[in-house]
Amino acid sequence: MWYPTVRRTLRAVFQGLSQEALSACIQSLLKAADIIQKNKTQVDGQLFLIKHLLIMREQIAPFQANFAIKEISLDLKKTREAAFKILNPKAVPKFFRLNSHNAILEFLLEGTPEIKEHYIDSKKDVDRHLKLSCEHFIQQQTHIFVGNLEELLTKVAALKSMAVQGGPTYNLSQQPWAQPAKINDMVTATYRVMKSKLPSTLQSMSLYLANKDTEFILFKPVRSNVQQVFQRIQTLLQEEYSGEDLQIIACPSMEQVNLLLSVSK
Repeated sequence: MWYPTVRRTLRAVFQGLSQEALSACIQSLLKAADIIQKNKTQVDGQLFLIKHLLIMREQIAPFQANFAIKEISLDLKKTREAAFKILNPKAVPKFFRLNSHNAILEFLLEGTPEIKEHYIDSKKDVDRHLKLSCEHFIQQQTHIFVGNLEELLTKVAALKSMAVQGGPTYNLSQQPWAQPAKINDMVTATYRVMKSKLPSTLQSMSLYLANKDTEFILFKPVRSNVQQVFQRIQTLLQEEYSGEDLQIIACPSMEQVNLLLSVSK
């Protein structure tokens, strides 16, 4: 049975130290990830950060300690504004007023510093940085694989929007950037990039994460994004191009795309 002051003191010290240690560790990981991105690749930096944030979350989960601490600070904004007012030469006559407009009284009432409390929870910071790093990885990989197709869909959407709002009618296949041969170049290049870069991405995930379940969970949104983009492209092509144009475009079928992506399952 510990004496109450010993128990309270040790709990307070541990919680304070644990919060500071977690904050310092997070900052060191962010710096290390930035260095890795500069010296190797962005994927390496992102996966390094994700891996170690996962380790941190797993290791601190069993602890029942409160990783949140309260910081108290003074907000001197009102004091500063009141000081500027009282130093204004026009405020001098107000010094001698015997009412609520007395400059000194206003300074005392309006210039009182505000006490603000801030709660810092390093455990939540770990989760927040982990969420952000996973989102950045997913967005970046999606852009690498199908970024040019997303840009095409955005341009088509803008063209349709202009037509709906009273702009000129359009024939998509006659647009210089959307002619069948151009679309063929685009979808062929996209499929080639996926075939060349997908294996290295999966290899890097295996190297850093070394856990099939984690790798699957992280890559699943990327796979879903790629599938959705190709599905939208397929729908667009069926709506806007003739059968002869579709033969020229030769867009990979959803079966081909799914088969290529299935190596990540």
